[in-house]
Amino acid sequence: MKYFKCLLASIFLFAAACGGVESDGGKYSLPVEFTEKSYTADGAAAYEGNSPYSGLDETGKYLVSDGVPLLMLGGQLRTDFFMQLEGKTIDELDQYFKLAREMNVTMVQIPICWSDIETAKGVYSVEYVEKYIEYCEKYELKLELLWFGSWMCGVSVAGYIPQYVMNDQDTYQAINRNMYNGWLGKTWMLMPNCAATLERERLAMQAMMDGIYAYDRMHGGRHTVVGIQVENEPDMLLIPHEEDYPENFEYTTDEVCAELIKHLDELGQVVKDSKYKCYTRVNLTDRAYLSYLSEELPKMAGIDYVGLDPYNNKVNKISAQLDVLAALEGNFPHIAENGGEYENNDQLELLAFTKGAGYEVFEVVTTYSPELVDWELRGVFHTDFSKKPHTQRLIDANKIYRDGFLDLVLAGEGKVLGFNLMTSGGQDKVTQTLTADGISITHATTERGIAYAAVRGKVVTLASTKADTFTINADALYCEKGYYSMDGVWHKEKSVSVKGGKLKVEATGVYRVLVA
Repeated sequence: MKYFKCLLASIFLFAAACGGVESDGGKYSLPVEFTEKSYTADGAAAYEGNSPYSGLDETGKYLVSDGVPLLMLGGQLRTDFFMQLEGKTIDELDQYFKLAREMNVTMVQIPICWSDIETAKGVYSVEYVEKYIEYCEKYELKLELLWFGSWMCGVSVAGYIPQYVMNDQDTYQAINRNMYNGWLGKTWMLMPNCAATLERERLAMQAMMDGIYAYDRMHGGRHTVVGIQVENEPDMLLIPHEEDYPENFEYTTDEVCAELIKHLDELGQVVKDSKYKCYTRVNLTDRAYLSYLSEELPKMAGIDYVGLDPYNNKVNKISAQLDVLAALEGNFPHIAENGGEYENNDQLELLAFTKGAGYEVFEVVTTYSPELVDWELRGVFHTDFSKKPHTQRLIDANKIYRDGFLDLVLAGEGKVLGFNLMTSGGQDKVTQTLTADGISITHATTERGIAYAAVRGKVVTLASTKADTFTINADALYCEKGYYSMDGVWHKEKSVSVKGGKLKVEATGVYRVLVA
């Protein structure tokens, strides 16, 4: 595969034995993983041969995008809130993407509404999609688009659906007609997999995917959009709605769920059939139908992965939930949303990475709209972009995850060691020893450092959020501090001395050590 240019342990040993490239007077050097990519003005070169692709690599163990391993470290931006509730235009959203980049995520999750694409019946626009891609490329972020269509949090919301659908509940088969007002207008419920609704929604998704493909070809072929979330928390309000409004609910929850699976699959297949190749996923909540839906959806041709929106911050519980997701055949386990208010998201992210999983925070910053005053707690930042008490903690953690992303992904489950994850919240002072591939590594902190070691053959990557100490029970031949750019290229900042196996790291620095 093209992303393994100098990866095998035998190459590490060969470099050490033969002297490698001279580095600051030393005879050892770390292997080069990738060469920097160049993009053509029109992107055509990127589409020669195989089209760029985002999804699991051929081993089925981790995500790749255009041949480069991809760390799912995300933050959601509810642009629908900023535009529909605050009255901002698409051209006034730059500051939010800039803030997400300052949070050091690798990707953002952005809603795209059915009505954003189909502005009137049969009239399609990809203006919003193009602008979101432009923002992401400006700030070196990958993009997951969240398709907010006919089934948003288990209901149908007027703010996301074209007006002509809302006005014709007979053709588009409303299964409850007792509309109530939500923060984005009238809310009711359309029957999933209704032929008329599905036909119109599929056409809108096709227009979106065609627009993504055309934009990517015309703007360098960077493959910025890596995934499409199909609908949003489709299981969320099924049972509560049936219980609260039995006189208006024409079908049982079981009947709706069966059609919902078909509906999600059909929409996912629109993505799979498009010229633009990326993954599809569905986010579920921790509700009664989680087990049924999570087991059935990955069997569908249109849905690649299923993730969870747990909204809890207990290390043990998140660990168990990721294990359940990992046990689903062919699934990429991930936390699709978790509250930005949690002070230990830095721990929970690292926990996911030790399991070869992904993690996404809801949300970077939320709206100041009086319609959602209680949502202020969800943001990592306050609505005025000022930091909350735990904000810097997450920024620092995300920096070491982003800067060391390639080794976190490629080391794989069991070879990424997470330190200070033993208790929810972490310990201020703790010394812990963990082992991978016969290499024991001790991390000691007195300031609640959250740290990792990624072991890949003879290269060990170390980082902590604080100025902590690592001890390796192997001879260190060479060490350097640096970071990976998002194209997978390692950038050396300086060589570092490791004496007696001990390495004192700078806070938020990433170090790669070649061991004997």
